[in-house]
Amino acid sequence: MKNKSKLNSFYYGFPVFLVTTQDSNGNTNISAASSSISLGEKLIIGISKGSKTWHNLMAGSDAVINIPDHTQWEKVEQIGRLTGGDTLSEAQTKWGVEICHDKFSKSGLHAEASVDVAPPRIAECPIQAECRLVSTSDKGRFILAELDIVNLWVDDHLLGENGMVDSTKWKPLIFNFREYDTVGSALGFNVKYGH
Repeated sequence: MKNKSKLNSFYYGFPVFLVTTQDSNGNTNISAASSSISLGEKLIIGISKGSKTWHNLMAGSDAVINIPDHTQWEKVEQIGRLTGGDTLSEAQTKWGVEICHDKFSKSGLHAEASVDVAPPRIAECPIQAECRLVSTSDKGRFILAELDIVNLWVDDHLLGENGMVDSTKWKPLIFNFREYDTVGSALGFNVKYGH
């Protein structure tokens, strides 16, 4: 039997990522996020309006999508409790969010220069996508940002003999109904696996 439900949030299991953007003064912001879709060399991410990442993207910043593995959930949560903005909303105050303009120092993460976009990559993240902002679409409380991937970086230890990500070595961090999780053993492999 199923019950009709109205959930506060329908986060049924999305990979977590850290977005780096820059403001017009060249200051870097890191934001934890989990709403994304990737197709080919395109990414679409959802970002809350009013956030520092939103401000930076609306001002034309490119972005780096840094994908942590499951062991980095505490760093991700730490970033999620920081805002690069100058004021706190009532909800942020209630949740204990702090204003922080140098999230690299506060979190102990390290910047790594990007090659073709201004925002830096996060060295500790095993997968990184340097992206150019193509467009944004207003969706009420959030925006969808369309990004073109210009460079993709993957740690060597995750690559199989064919140069593809070996899914048996990759354990992404998943945001599953607001709980940090990861994947277990493979159930099987798609016909396109390894190609």
